[in-house]
Amino acid sequence: MSQILLSPNEARVLAALVEKSITTPQYYPMTVNALMMASNQKNSRSPVMNLSEGDTGAALNTLEADKLVTRDDNAGRVPKWRHRFHHQLLLKAPTMAVLATLMLRGPQTPAELRANAAVLNGPPDADGIQAALDDLAERAHPMVMLLPRLPGQAAARYAHLLSGTPDIPVVEASTMQAASQAPARAAAGNGMERLAQLEARVIELEARLATLEAALGG
Repeated sequence: MSQILLSPNEARVLAALVEKSITTPQYYPMTVNALMMASNQKNSRSPVMNLSEGDTGAALNTLEADKLVTRDDNAGRVPKWRHRFHHQLLLKAPTMAVLATLMLRGPQTPAELRANAAVLNGPPDADGIQAALDDLAERAHPMVMLLPRLPGQAAARYAHLLSGTPDIPVVEASTMQAASQAPARAAAGNGMERLAQLEARVIELEARLATLEAALGG
């Protein structure tokens, strides 16, 4: 399939449809109203969105044109929807879980993905998460990318690319340099402190020696 580019609304609606197909299969396929509420959840979402029923319907119409979702003709009078995410993008179930989790929750570290994708039957271990990320990143049209690790972050995060390249915060060179030089400054500071302690010790010993010499000479 050619490279796809989803709006934030479309990405959220599609990922929510994938999520609910796994976590609440008894309510799947989904109506527009149910999918709107799933997209606007306050938990397990980043950013939190406030889509209207019209927004959700418009997103579904575009996704249908891209063959990423389809109407369920056997669902009764109220139209319901199914996703075709894994079929169209040739995704295995664990890899789809990782990608959908990034679409729902924003950039995450591999450790965060392992925890958050578990509810979608994602890979159970770190090697499986990394294999899924590598699969998504090494395709002809990459679907994820590794973001630069910013000062203060313990680990780098991955982001999905189905809505284009994410905004990467610009960090001033002085900030990056300060962060990289912090360990060296700390080590230098410790060295100066030890030197000052040694000098004070020498002065103290010299004073004691002078006192002792004076006592012996008397």
